[in-house]
Amino acid sequence: KNIKTLDGSKVYDMRGVSFNRTDLSDKEGSGVIAQEIQKVAPELISVAEDGTLGVAYGNITGYLIEAIKDLKAEIEELKNHKCDGCTK
Repeated sequence: KNIKTLDGSKVYDMRGVSFNRTDLSDKEGSGVIAQEIQKVAPELISVAEDGTLGVAYGNITGYLIEAIKDLKAEIEELKNHKCDGCTK
């Protein structure tokens, strides 16, 4: 119900990072910053009772798929572009 294609260009406003957790574990991790993702795609964020933000990492996949399709279309367009006087 209410199915819509995602805007893959939102991926360009997302930033992948490495980090150390701020809890007692201080574990190293990688991913995205929830506060940044919330500005780009708020539907990917959940808020726990204590106010902690969580990221639905699996749901980012849909955006990645659409971004890849956009890039593929751009590559195909460039490959098919005929250029008079171009040098390789």
